[in-house]
Amino acid sequence: MATISIQTKEEKSIVHTIYGVALGPGDPELLTLKALRVLKDADVIFYPGSIFKGEEKSYVFPLLKYHGLDKKEHRGFYLEMSDNRNQVNKVYTETAESIKKLFESGKKICIVSEGDISLYASFSYILTRLQELQLPIELIPGITALSLGAAQHKIPLSLLNEKIAVVPRVQTFEEIENCLRTFDTLILMKVKTNWKEVYPGLKEQSWSFYYCERLGTAQEFITTNLDELSERVIPYFSLLIIKKG
Repeated sequence: MATISIQTKEEKSIVHTIYGVALGPGDPELLTLKALRVLKDADVIFYPGSIFKGEEKSYVFPLLKYHGLDKKEHRGFYLEMSDNRNQVNKVYTETAESIKKLFESGKKICIVSEGDISLYASFSYILTRLQELQLPIELIPGITALSLGAAQHKIPLSLLNEKIAVVPRVQTFEEIENCLRTFDTLILMKVKTNWKEVYPGLKEQSWSFYYCERLGTAQEFITTNLDELSERVIPYFSLLIIKKG
C-alpha cells in the first residue's frame, strides 16, 4: 500500500534568507549581477535615507528607480545627520523589528546600502540587531567609492607591498602626517569634516592628491589640483586619496 504524506502548514511554508545588498557608490550600473537578481526577486526593499534640517532625502532610491525597482514595496529608514545617536539607534531597532515581522509573514526582504555593505554602512547596525534576533541573513558586497575614485583618476591604490590606510573624518593635519609615516597611500573619507583646518597643511606638501565627490552621479567632480578646492563647498559624499610617493 502506498504511503500518503500530508504536510502541515508549517512544513509547506518556505523560509527565505534576508539579504543585505550593496548598491555601489552612485553609478546605477555599478552593482553586481547577483545584487540585481536578488533585488528583482524581493517582495520588500528597505533603503536608507537622511534627515537634514527636517528634510528627508535618499541617495540610493534613484538607483532602485533606475532598475525599475521603485514599483516594489519599499520601507525607508531615515537617519538624522547628527553625532547624537539616540534617534538613529531607535530607527535601527524599529527597522529590525519591522523586518522580523515581514520575514515571519513569508516576505522576501532586501536591505540596501550605498557603496559596500560592510564599509561605513548604516546597514551594519541593522545587521547586528537581526543577528540578535537570530534571523537568517546573507550579505552581497559591492564596489566602494574609493575603488571608483581610483578608477576615475586612473591610478592604482597600491602596488607590490605598499600599505593603505582608510581614515574617516580626520580631525587634524598632524593625524594625516602620522598616517603617512607608516602608510604609502591614505584615503580620507568624509573629508567635509574639518576640511578648512587641514587644507592649509595639505597645500604645503609635495604629495599627490586625488579628490572625488559624488562619484558615479551626474554631479561627480574630481580633480588633482588642490587650488580648485580652496573655496569649494565640500559635500558629505567626498573623499581624498593621498599618495606620498
